Amino acid sequence: RGLGDVYKRQLENCDIMTWNGSVCPGLYLKLYPKEICMKNLRGIIVAAVFGALTVLLQQLAQRYSLLLDMAYPFASKTVQEVLSEWSGGVDFCVWQVILAVFLIAVVVSIGLMILFRWNFFRWLGWVLAPVSIAYFLFTCVWGLNYYNRPIQESMKLETGDYTVADLRDATEFYRQQADRLAGQMNRDENGDLILADLDALNQSLETAFDNLVWDYSIFSGSRGPVKALGWDSLFSRFGAAGVTVGLTGEAAVNMDEYAATIPFNMCHEVAHLLAIAVEDEANFAGYLACEYSDDPVFQYSGYMMAYLYCSNELYKTDREAWQEIRSQAAPELLHDLNANNQVYEENQGAVRDTAQTVYDSYLQSNGQETGVESYNMVTGLLVAWHQEKYVIREDETEPTVFDPYNYDEVFPESPAETTEPAASTEEG
Repeated sequence: RGLGDVYKRQLENCDIMTWNGSVCPGLYLKLYPKEICMKNLRGIIVAAVFGALTVLLQQLAQRYSLLLDMAYPFASKTVQEVLSEWSGGVDFCVWQVILAVFLIAVVVSIGLMILFRWNFFRWLGWVLAPVSIAYFLFTCVWGLNYYNRPIQESMKLETGDYTVADLRDATEFYRQQADRLAGQMNRDENGDLILADLDALNQSLETAFDNLVWDYSIFSGSRGPVKALGWDSLFSRFGAAGVTVGLTGEAAVNMDEYAATIPFNMCHEVAHLLAIAVEDEANFAGYLACEYSDDPVFQYSGYMMAYLYCSNELYKTDREAWQEIRSQAAPELLHDLNANNQVYEENQGAVRDTAQTVYDSYLQSNGQETGVESYNMVTGLLVAWHQEKYVIREDETEPTVFDPYNYDEVFPESPAETTEPAASTEEG
């Protein structure tokens, strides 16, 4: 008994699952099994609880999506506006600073764990708990937007299956619009597009969404400002053209991407702040903002990207039509497309594949079955937009416009009253 007290005092001065000299670790496990489990697994338990709550929220959102859509998008937009105003006071991304501090702390703690023989499970819980809590908060303030009603329903845009002819017409339309603007862009001696500074781009972006919200109120909310993404070369290797973080209300674009795509990417990231989480819908919202913009640079970026998405889909279905439309493109547009492809090819590799696999899993865990392929599904929305706004169907008649100053329209003549003759009666 006395020897046990000595061992107990020695073990109490050591970390869990460590021992001094010949003291048997099984003795402490036998004397204090409950204390060991709770002390070591406390952080892991916290992480598991918040992870389970996150999954529960996602399941409830998916099951009661109609009820969620009544209030959550407005609440999320409000939170994003408040957070954007707070984080917009600095040029750098606040979330990147927080992430850097956390990663440094993790690396330092690994060294301390080895040096002082800390228990691995206690250290793991210390790492997982804040990550799980942060993801739970992210889901609460923004992540449930994946379960909102589709953007086409909010816009009353008729979508559905489209024919190859519809796709071909839309591809040609977007290419023509891009051709019209390609020669107006400011370019350097190599022919690459030159952009204004980020502040000027943010002003054009804000005006674009202000114009868009007059026709579609779902685009009301935070306008950013969009920031330059730090560690841009690293994110280029990840294949990330931009990042939006709901916990800090920040939208950021990768300025290492080709210049002609950056205005479109900015609008895409702001769409995420407006509770549009699904990637193809954010792409479509980004295009609409570019089309509604007063800035030709934004218009060109939107038309070029719309043509690129439709052209890629047409390539899969009608190679001959794809070649015919592409052969008619302006030289400046072809230069920009080739330059964008070059940037894409330079960042191919195992790092990008791994990052895309991780992001694909993230999207699927949030109810997006197609994962990263959802970006390309914007083609259906672009074709539907072209069909509704720019295609005149033969069976459609031009709507009659009511003229309040036309007396005959205000007081249309009543049809003449007819009096039926009275039935004749015969006298008997």
